[in-house]
Amino acid sequence: MGEPEYGSDVVADLLAGLGIEYLACNPGATFRGLHDSLVNYRAEPRLVECAHEEIAVAIAHGYAKASGRMMAVALHDVVGLQHASMAVYNAWCDRVPVLLLGGTGPVDAARRRPWIDWIHTALPQAAQIRDYTKWDDQPASIEAVPESLVRAHRIAAAAPAGPVYVCLDSDVQEQPVGPDFRYRPAADYAVPRPLVPEPAAITTAVDWLAEAVRPVIAVESVDFSAQATADLAVIAETLGAAVVEPARDYGRPALCLPFAHPMNATGALDGLGPADVVVSLEVRDLATTPVAIGPGARIAQFGTAPLGARAWAADLQRIQHSALTVHASPAPTLAALRAEIERRALPRDDRAARLAAHTRAARTRWATTARTPGPGGAITQANLAAAVWAAVREHEPVLANGSLSDWAHRTWELSAPRDYLGSSGGAGLGYGLGASIGAALAHRDDDRLVVDLQSDGDLLMTPGALWTAAHEKLPLLIVTDNNRAYQNSVHHARIVAGHRDRDPANAVAGTTLTDPPVDIAGLARSLGVRALGPISRAEDLATALGEAVTTVIRERRTVLVDVLTATGT
Repeated sequence: MGEPEYGSDVVADLLAGLGIEYLACNPGATFRGLHDSLVNYRAEPRLVECAHEEIAVAIAHGYAKASGRMMAVALHDVVGLQHASMAVYNAWCDRVPVLLLGGTGPVDAARRRPWIDWIHTALPQAAQIRDYTKWDDQPASIEAVPESLVRAHRIAAAAPAGPVYVCLDSDVQEQPVGPDFRYRPAADYAVPRPLVPEPAAITTAVDWLAEAVRPVIAVESVDFSAQATADLAVIAETLGAAVVEPARDYGRPALCLPFAHPMNATGALDGLGPADVVVSLEVRDLATTPVAIGPGARIAQFGTAPLGARAWAADLQRIQHSALTVHASPAPTLAALRAEIERRALPRDDRAARLAAHTRAARTRWATTARTPGPGGAITQANLAAAVWAAVREHEPVLANGSLSDWAHRTWELSAPRDYLGSSGGAGLGYGLGASIGAALAHRDDDRLVVDLQSDGDLLMTPGALWTAAHEKLPLLIVTDNNRAYQNSVHHARIVAGHRDRDPANAVAGTTLTDPPVDIAGLARSLGVRALGPISRAEDLATALGEAVTTVIRERRTVLVDVLTATGT
């Protein structure tokens, strides 16, 4: 690699200087200059070829959560951007940084080819996604590109994190670079540090927690920090505070407290009584947790989400009433809360033992359910979760996607923030395969076993992602929750039919995938992925999963196990 000769060579150098290791794309002519620079000028960032732009963005989304590093995506002008838009919205709602690079036909109309350059040029192109990205730019010269990319990277990474978009005119990419062109290295521009809470707010929050009868800590993020998870555990154990996260119907966040921690009361709040003090960490709506809040309860909110507000999408959800509202990142907030509690030498509260007994009893009930077959011996989500855990538990699993309606949380014992990467954020189908591939990309050179608990409807939105998994030779275990239905829609159809005194049996019309059933294992094989199944009997699960895990580990390749699960479980 020598000195840059063209604008796109400068872009490639800048991306490498920003620490971007991978760039995902579906090929497009409007970034042909950048494509050439990445394959002929320098070897990194490395191209990850995808069959669809939505897959490319989902890969970057999952990679960022698994690795803590940002990934870039190249999007072919207007049409590629439209294909990508759902995945961009997922990343926006999930507060995950992604560097989106657009290509466009010449902005100078005099230089456009007939037809194609006109229909693939927009003014401004970023208008399509401006309402769910943090920032966008369209530098008009190569001299403006360094500042644009560096600023985009800094804004994407700063709290609250999120996707950003920089549109690169094809002329800017392909113009020669003059001999006097210089710019400061990207490393000279530090990413902003997390927002730290003011000491007075911490003092107040600890005062309330110490005085509480039934304290609750509601949490949606710990900034993927293992130290923050440890701080949260100490705080909860000392105060006997129940820790709750958004669950099942509201989209799971990445792991905040170990699944089996005795203070983790997510899904086990029944019988605990209403909270009189709630400390909320990055939770946009407490109704998602859900916490029973007593009359006169004191609520303290710590978070950064409101700093990324947009008027178009209602992703901030219902505004929360609180007596204390602080714009601060979760990790430094938890560190400050723990330090103040330890400074006061608060004794461990008896509530901790009672809460531990309560959550232990819940996990015992859940384990019994997980051992109980479904009607007619069908495999339930609980059965599947327990079987997958038994197969993967000795291999340092990373659960990249899926929770089987929270049964993974009830039966698995993951403990670090990047052990479970959470759901999509925007609840847009098509996320799971791409995000899991991104996680596998992040772990391709270590011994972690990346697992995707993959729903069938989500898989059929972006099946082409399986080709990328095979092409990249990624070690990834995909286990389908194949209930042959869009189960959420089946559920809602039955509710409406019940309210209207109509036949609930018709809920399967327009919501199921049974006529004909999809051969998911055959589909995977056609795209180069090793596949087993379909598995329909619980007694066959252990053998199939064991074979799949062995193949992933020994051969460092993707394996899909198609499991037919009971509808409605």
